Amino acid sequence: MKLVVVATTLLLLACAGEPLSQTEVSGERFAVSVGQTLSLKLQTIGPGEYASPPEISSAAIRFVAMSYVGPAVPAGPTQEFRFRAVAHGLALISFRHTGMGRMVQDTVDVR
Repeated sequence: MKLVVVATTLLLLACAGEPLSQTEVSGERFAVSVGQTLSLKLQTIGPGEYASPPEISSAAIRFVAMSYVGPAVPAGPTQEFRFRAVAHGLALISFRHTGMGRMVQDTVDVR
């Protein structure tokens, strides 16, 4: 079964409190500030979901939580992964799909 990944990214600005929205697929690069919250939404079609917690390559980003978000669709779950930028550096976040083995990877530059 074909796996379709649709990811919507919300960058919540710590100072302004206003969300920035971006739709993306694997391979995006985001710049965030220390203290800023990063929220990534992943949608699948077919069996399985993205494993939680995802793999993070450095201590610049800390995983906060994963939740299922609606509205529910018959195709598969929509998951929201939340992170906090805690230190300057570069981090690769890798999301592995449990059903298809597909990997979604994004890079976060914490400034």
